[in-house]
Amino acid sequence: MKLKIKWGLAVVVGLTVMSLGSLSARAATNPYLTDRTGYVRTKKAMYVGIYQKQRGKYRPVKVKKNTLLAVEATASEWGTNGQVKTKAALTYGVVNYQRAKTYKYQNMASIPFTKANFKRVKLKAPIRTQILHPGKGFTANADNSAAAPTAAFYLTLDNYLQYYDKSAVAKSPFLTGLRWVSSSIVNKPTQSVKVAKVTVKGNTTKIDYNRPIKGLPNHKLGKHHYRLTVVNQRTTGHLGIGPIDDTFSAFASWTNYTVNGRPFHFGEIEYG
Repeated sequence: MKLKIKWGLAVVVGLTVMSLGSLSARAATNPYLTDRTGYVRTKKAMYVGIYQKQRGKYRPVKVKKNTLLAVEATASEWGTNGQVKTKAALTYGVVNYQRAKTYKYQNMASIPFTKANFKRVKLKAPIRTQILHPGKGFTANADNSAAAPTAAFYLTLDNYLQYYDKSAVAKSPFLTGLRWVSSSIVNKPTQSVKVAKVTVKGNTTKIDYNRPIKGLPNHKLGKHHYRLTVVNQRTTGHLGIGPIDDTFSAFASWTNYTVNGRPFHFGEIEYG
């Protein structure tokens, strides 16, 4: 049996990895669902390896039909008939903190990743789960040994704005070093608000909500109506941190955004 395994970011940063068997460098591809599929919706009610804490115990969740799920990992094997069989590890993805802290995931690619079970979907708002920081780009700390922490916010899959102030980000390096938050990063936000509406047109995403978040440039449109207008500027920047001889110990890169006209950025930091 020959397998191809791809693990998602959530697995890398902290979920338990379970053995999937012998490996092979030979590529196995699935014509319908592949390891490049990020999100799916279920075509029927089913168990997918999600557990929720209830009365002190984690119990399996039977997800409903048309539930949005994140594909955290896939494993493909060649069958005896020459066709490829693919299985997946699935989660609810990045949902609001109060929900997220009640879940744990099997995190083993064991669910048949087939057209009968799932349909591929693309997020209508691509900025979901992107970690956005204020400012024109990453900056180094006082001794140029690491990136200086800044505040951050992101939009969850279940329509919450979660904001983290500078001190909260400093406690979680993942909120500074990664472009996207993952289902394994469950940090209590400094502030959070339910989003009423998200609209996307071209490079612009508008997020409407009913109360302001201190630290964000809230635009008040009326009583209990605020908006963030997030615009991808389609420009990039980079910064070397911690020079060692002719190289750097870290390298930051980002894409420039504006939020209600103020500079923000979305990027990552790679450490050598």
